[in-house]
Amino acid sequence: MADAPIDIDVTARPGSDFLALPYRLHAGDPVWRSPLRMERRAQLGPRNPARRFIKPAFMVARRSGQAVGRIAAFVNEAHDAQHAPGTAFFGYFDCIDDADVADALLRAAKAWAREKGCRTLRGPAMWSVNEEVGLLVNGFEHPPAIMMPYGQPFQLQAVERNGFEKAIDLYAYQADLRGGAPEGRLVDGLRAKARADDGLTWRSLDMADFMGDVDRARDIFNDAWSDNWGFIPFSDEQFAHMAKEMKPIMFREGFQIGFVDGEPAAFVWLIPDVNEAVRDLDGRLLPFGWAKLLWRLKRRKVAKGRIPLMGLKKEFQKGRRGVALTTEICCEAFDAGQAQGFETCELSWILEGNRSMTAICDLVDAELYKTYRMVEAAL
Repeated sequence: MADAPIDIDVTARPGSDFLALPYRLHAGDPVWRSPLRMERRAQLGPRNPARRFIKPAFMVARRSGQAVGRIAAFVNEAHDAQHAPGTAFFGYFDCIDDADVADALLRAAKAWAREKGCRTLRGPAMWSVNEEVGLLVNGFEHPPAIMMPYGQPFQLQAVERNGFEKAIDLYAYQADLRGGAPEGRLVDGLRAKARADDGLTWRSLDMADFMGDVDRARDIFNDAWSDNWGFIPFSDEQFAHMAKEMKPIMFREGFQIGFVDGEPAAFVWLIPDVNEAVRDLDGRLLPFGWAKLLWRLKRRKVAKGRIPLMGLKKEFQKGRRGVALTTEICCEAFDAGQAQGFETCELSWILEGNRSMTAICDLVDAELYKTYRMVEAAL
């Protein structure tokens, strides 16, 4: 079979092999965490608001009729609107550890992008930088946190072999929460400053005004990240869709929003890493998965959290008030996470060179423990 030719099927919609392949390839891998199949199906499907801007091709590599790899190539019109057109993307790159299969998939993605008139192919991305992005470079021994990619070393070797070069690195930090929020002269001083400033206020999520707080967080995020590499603003529909999907696993104190003189200025959003709670369900919630998941979240708890989203409006990023406010709401979230039973918290992802965010990670004694990479190739 290893010497058999490789065929690439290209379709406009993801078929069952495209959806199921990772679960078969990685079954038994102790580091793999099975995403919920219903969530993956929804992410790939047309009802995902992000898909409105996506023109995709779904590709499955077959050898002797058996699916041995997959990749998606696509143009993101929201990216084109924010940046110069001419860049296509690839994502959902999974295959057996076989150079011929990996090369065939990447060549097929390049060929598709050329046919669309694109000059650059970039990835990996699951639709945009606002979802799962990056190829794991180090930290392979650590399981992926919720909404973060899984990766194997041969994938990085494959893209480099096929002419892709580094575009930018993305960092994942991990903080130890077993002692609660970090302490120390600098942290304590910033928290004292925040509490002594009558113009700085903060609070937990208002469940009675859930969508109102979601809208405030979206506005802060879109402002805070607007100058960053690859930025695409969240639409109202996209952010609301994501928030509604996360709502069942959220806890009120894990969402903190801060105000400067009454104006929403900063937020942090901490959620449990449910990957640990569903690790043995093979991505399935039926027939008994729902009961297992709810029991584990409510009774057994999970030991890890993740902060997937946070931000401080640009006008406050260089001032001490903004730093003090961000420090305070991060510490409030960490204390809330410890109360939930979290022993660690991942802060991800953070662009290399984003000194304001890496400074916050250093401030809270978080360790850089994983690096992801976006790569690109000229066509």
